[in-house]
Amino acid sequence: MPNHAPRFSILRWSFTSLRRPEQNGQETGHVRRAWRGAQRGARRVARGVKRRATRVVHRERHARPLRAADRAVLADIWRLRIALFLVAVVLLYGTLGYALIEGWRLRDALYMTVITISTVGFTEVRPLNDAGRGFTITLILAGVGSLFYTLGAAFELLLSEQFNHWRERQKMQRAIDAMRGHYIICGFGRIGRQVAADLKEAGVPFLVIDNRPDRCAMVQERGHPLVDGDATFDETLLDAGILRAKSIVGALNDDASNVMLTVTARGLNPKLFIVARAALPESEKKLARAGADEVISPYTVGARRISLSLLRPAVSNFLNAVIYDRELQAEFTEFEIEDDSPLVGQTLTDAGMAHEHDVLPIAVLRAGKLIFSPPADTVLHAGDTLIVVVPVESLKIARE
Repeated sequence: MPNHAPRFSILRWSFTSLRRPEQNGQETGHVRRAWRGAQRGARRVARGVKRRATRVVHRERHARPLRAADRAVLADIWRLRIALFLVAVVLLYGTLGYALIEGWRLRDALYMTVITISTVGFTEVRPLNDAGRGFTITLILAGVGSLFYTLGAAFELLLSEQFNHWRERQKMQRAIDAMRGHYIICGFGRIGRQVAADLKEAGVPFLVIDNRPDRCAMVQERGHPLVDGDATFDETLLDAGILRAKSIVGALNDDASNVMLTVTARGLNPKLFIVARAALPESEKKLARAGADEVISPYTVGARRISLSLLRPAVSNFLNAVIYDRELQAEFTEFEIEDDSPLVGQTLTDAGMAHEHDVLPIAVLRAGKLIFSPPADTVLHAGDTLIVVVPVESLKIARE
């Protein structure tokens, strides 16, 4: 029987990895057809992904309203465009006028129009008759005014501080629009700065939202992508690409702002993972009801770590070493078991845990429940999250 390639497998092939198959040096008809079908399928998938990504970006651009400063700059740009259009109309008016009245060639007529409205004072191309002189008067009145208005509008726009800030925001916005699966840090206080430092060290894409000038300057000094605005506003979160973001951190100054941020973020992106900071214990339940997936109180966490250091210092030292010590060549990490992972249906022993890859399983998170110290015959299911300790040199191999 001919070994026809199944249709669904075409979608799994990478377009760049497709090669012309051969069989005993000669291609059979069905192999040729499967190869060409795979190429067409890969092209369709690539075009579809590109179109969907473009639609998401366009939808966000239309969804987010313009800032007041942006509206002012765009109004100035629109006035400059109108002024340039008027200059073009005057050039056309002068060129056609001289061509019809004086009977000149279009090149001579255009040259005469340019030297007239620019007031450079060059000699006339040819002597003008009375009709030509009258036409020149109207051309000077219309052309000189429109030209100087255009030059003034251009210099005012290019030298304005608002225009320079607008260009910087546009450049930053293009970089943010290119982000996918990124993290959003709202607030660049002590907590936000530490989160940004950790995410930067981890090499994951993120950006910062803040509207205090001193903190915005600090973000720019450290080279982090910045959205200058109020994180509780829809337009600010849309500028930050919340529809494409993976997670958002609410580290604003007060709990009321974090609650408002959580409600707004959850409304814009129901699938977003939200981590919120709570300063007061009574705010933790409010943030959870507002839609936060994880609520963390720095004071509570700090107090518990102090208690752990007092009661179980060895355990505290171990956790500090594994989580925070960069010199220790081991890392606490997690692996999510995808649906198509080869580990699905295998036990920890079959997967080579603690033997082939030097991976020490600590727990398995399954359906919201933790299985601590899982036995070697624990079967891995799709959707499980495996929490392990792995040497740094084996981390890449373990992830693969």
